[in-house]
Amino acid sequence: MYQGSNKSALLSQKLISEALLRLLEEKTFSDISVSDLCREAQVSRQTFYSLFGTKENVIIYELSQNCCFLPEETDTSCHSAVFRSFCRDYSRYIVDKRHIISLLVKNDMIHFLYDVQYKSLMECEHFISDVSDEKRIFIVDFIASGMNSIAKNYVLTGAAADESFLEKLMFSLYGGLYFKNYNKG
Repeated sequence: MYQGSNKSALLSQKLISEALLRLLEEKTFSDISVSDLCREAQVSRQTFYSLFGTKENVIIYELSQNCCFLPEETDTSCHSAVFRSFCRDYSRYIVDKRHIISLLVKNDMIHFLYDVQYKSLMECEHFISDVSDEKRIFIVDFIASGMNSIAKNYVLTGAAADESFLEKLMFSLYGGLYFKNYNKG
């Protein structure tokens, strides 16, 4: 996938990405051909293959450029008050991005959101920075997986929940509230 700074190439990437989103409104991802995409974006197949190589890379590009949640720089750990802020911000993100999330769910491509989210959180040097790298891999994976599941189920349940409900749910889930101690010994 192209990652340079050529203005013409960057514009073509944007046009192709926007074209794919428009086409996803009418067709499923599997029914969209590269020719359809190039025609909609008004670019050549050569340009498409030079910039992206695959339709899946267009989705990854779109998510990375326009739909990737990154925590605020002050959200450096998963400790109580700071993590509640993270949950609130992600809840707002889900509601704001519900349209593209619903396109991903409808086309069975929600795993791309996880892939992009995990990568961006791992590259975010201030997110969960107070633990060893050995533990951080597992923590970020757990958080990204949970975020992805909540986003998917938000869409599948009709996107009816509000930000406050999602925030409380996330905070409770990640905090272990639903795991009760049934030890009767």
